[in-house]
Amino acid sequence: MIKLRSWREAVRLYARSGLALARALLFPAAEMRKLERRLGERRRSSEDVVLDRTGKWFALLERMRLRPSCLTRSLALARVLREEGHDAHLVFGVRSDNGDMEGHCWVAVGGKPVTEAPDSYEELRYG
Repeated sequence: MIKLRSWREAVRLYARSGLALARALLFPAAEMRKLERRLGERRRSSEDVVLDRTGKWFALLERMRLRPSCLTRSLALARVLREEGHDAHLVFGVRSDNGDMEGHCWVAVGGKPVTEAPDSYEELRYG
């Protein structure tokens, strides 16, 4: 029974991650607007499991030489984490190298980055 439950959870998370990635690629603005409403009422899967399953999609796209932007990856991951009950948020940062501004996006849960959050980026804060 435990194996069946974990197998079902894996399939559910793979499907949810793939769908979230497709939505983030096709409708990024709509996904950003709706992200806050996606917080699930209870935790279904641990943060590590969600990161692992979603990361497999990103690895597959890498092997196909299709690397989505940091915004697309972050939107997809944040959506799945929120649907699974984790209070995930998008974080935006900037850095200036040789006078050129460069932006980056990552995901944080509880204020801690769960994806790549380079030290060289200054987090943008509002308020």
